[in-house]
Amino acid sequence: MINSTSSKPVQERSRRSAQRILGATEKALDLHGYSEFNMASVSAGSGLSIGALYAHFANKEALLREVKNDVLTRLELKLEQRLQITADDVESTIDAFVTELSGALTDQRKLFAFIFAQSVHDAEMRKRGFLFHQRLKTILRHTLLLNHPGRDNAFEESVDFVYELMVQGLLMRVTSLGTITEAEHVYDGFPHPEVYERELIRAVTSYLLRSVPPQKLRRPAKTQNKS
Repeated sequence: MINSTSSKPVQERSRRSAQRILGATEKALDLHGYSEFNMASVSAGSGLSIGALYAHFANKEALLREVKNDVLTRLELKLEQRLQITADDVESTIDAFVTELSGALTDQRKLFAFIFAQSVHDAEMRKRGFLFHQRLKTILRHTLLLNHPGRDNAFEESVDFVYELMVQGLLMRVTSLGTITEAEHVYDGFPHPEVYERELIRAVTSYLLRSVPPQKLRRPAKTQNKS
């Protein structure tokens, strides 16, 4: 009979080792990109042998799938929490969504270039990417529609459209920025991330405000009970 008490430290060590491997893989992708990624760099970064890596993950693809899932899960949670804290109307919702997502993508551009462009050859990783989009769109829709109880179908369709406008634009930019070398130039007129964020927020907010009658733009003021 297995002693469950004595097995707990072993399980905890295994969990910590797996987290070290995931962290080292994420760091290696973030620093060097997918083109220079190899298991030796993960071994060096995690302080674990190559054999230990394969004891936790069957192959490189299995490891990369788990990294993609881990990174996207954290980003989904981060965006959801940001919107819960700061989103109160159309402008603040779009501002929070764009700045949080753009900041995360830009800060780790090589990592996200792999996640959204260089992992498309793998069916499981593509599936996780589609799930990410579904979750993010649900978070955005829920926040905007919650703040506008008088919404109509036109507004809901507008939300679906601006999701594509915002997210696909940001992902295209990170794919470009994350796959070039420091010596390369993207193209003339390629806007700085802060400029792109500001103008994207302005354009999307303006579009949404025109899509909804003025009386539906804000939640009704809270009424105080009078005794």
